[in-house]
Amino acid sequence: MRASVLRLGSLVALTGAAGAHCRCTQTITRDVAIIGGGASGTHAAIWLRDHGHSVVVVEKANQLGGHTAAFKDPATGKDINVGVQTWIEYGNSFDFPARMNVSTSGAMQFTPNTPNFVDMKTGRRVAGYEPPADGAKYPAIQRYIDAISQYEDIMLPGFFNFPDKIPEELVMPFGKFVEKYNLYDAVPQLWDSTVQGVGDPMNVPTFFIIQASAVPMARALVGTAAAAVPASGRLYDLYESIARFLGNDVLYASTVIRSTRTNSGVSLTVSGPRGKQTCIQAKRLLIAIQPTPRNMAPFSLDREERDVLGRFRFPTVYAGIIRHPALPKLNAYSNRSPSPGGLNHTIFPVASQVGHIGYIGGTEDLFQFTAVGTQQETASSMKLHIGKAIDAMIAAGTIERPKLQPGVKPQVTFSAFGDHGHMHAQVSAADLRNGFIKRLYGLQGKRNTWYTGAAFSSGFSTILWEYNKVLLPKVVEGL
Repeated sequence: MRASVLRLGSLVALTGAAGAHCRCTQTITRDVAIIGGGASGTHAAIWLRDHGHSVVVVEKANQLGGHTAAFKDPATGKDINVGVQTWIEYGNSFDFPARMNVSTSGAMQFTPNTPNFVDMKTGRRVAGYEPPADGAKYPAIQRYIDAISQYEDIMLPGFFNFPDKIPEELVMPFGKFVEKYNLYDAVPQLWDSTVQGVGDPMNVPTFFIIQASAVPMARALVGTAAAAVPASGRLYDLYESIARFLGNDVLYASTVIRSTRTNSGVSLTVSGPRGKQTCIQAKRLLIAIQPTPRNMAPFSLDREERDVLGRFRFPTVYAGIIRHPALPKLNAYSNRSPSPGGLNHTIFPVASQVGHIGYIGGTEDLFQFTAVGTQQETASSMKLHIGKAIDAMIAAGTIERPKLQPGVKPQVTFSAFGDHGHMHAQVSAADLRNGFIKRLYGLQGKRNTWYTGAAFSSGFSTILWEYNKVLLPKVVEGL
């Protein structure tokens, strides 16, 4: 009883501190405050509610889902996934959609596009480029699986069991890892799927490639793990169900502007629509957003937190749907390096670059794109990159110039633009050797603050759901 009284007294003190800083229109008291309503944050909210704990989710967007969004083509009524395209089988993670009454019985739809391999900077086709034949590609991906499976227990679903000394293979540049295991014919498929998001994949430590293209993903590529979607084909069905379940426990269009974190509890000031401020008193804080300097600024990091999280560097990732009068149906354009190393799959385009543009079957003129920028890139600058890439292909004759009225310049139109922002958090090989992963996980629980999300696990929804099952019992211990 005495411990409960002390904890209550501390929370009262925190409430008073918050009141001195802001003029809140409401005060919310919860067991756990969750920052971020993407795959990891929403799963955590459901798990906590199911286990009898009160929650509030602070989400900066007007909807849940993070990198998962949906677009309905107004011309055809077709539902199109934007961003995340599928759920990769891992552990018992498909139990989560089932918990939310969302099926995983659907099948992914593929458009039989003609592949074109282009240097997106010049717009020219890459002469002599040939993708690996299936007979070479799939054995190479299996070799990749065999090579990285030895690290599965220390990397998935998180780094809970990471050794004090990182294995040297995880520190070597991925290009050297490819050479060691003869993975050349696997790399184009890995790059097109997820690895391009790393920014400069052949030169970063292999650890971050495994994070970006984990064992479950590679198994899905060779058909030994399922890639699931709802019966509707629309992944966003899950987040609509979660939103209905959580109801008023989500603060939309809201961000934390101030905080106090102590060993007794957490106090947050949240700015919402029209400047409305909400004070949150919580026993625990769960951060489910990328730990960028900007995102972490309101949380008053101490020296150790700044030193650890400040070592991260982030590429930026973008995905969406475009139309352009020059783009022909049933064609896809993948970015490739024109250098000799590009022909043997040892060199790939680096950020900033437009990775892929491909026609969406069943639509009149819609194309999906992926693009990767540097840490300094913005949505506006990447839109310019995409437009320039298409203009370059027109100028090079790779695609025909459309016949338009005199004086009318063909332009790209963005029907949906997913600014996924800073992703694929990375540090140097020296940091990894100096125990960075152990230091990162040493932040868990400090000042009642816990972390979930891709920087602490892997960027796949299903892996994050399994990661939460390990983390969350630690978060609520003692409540």
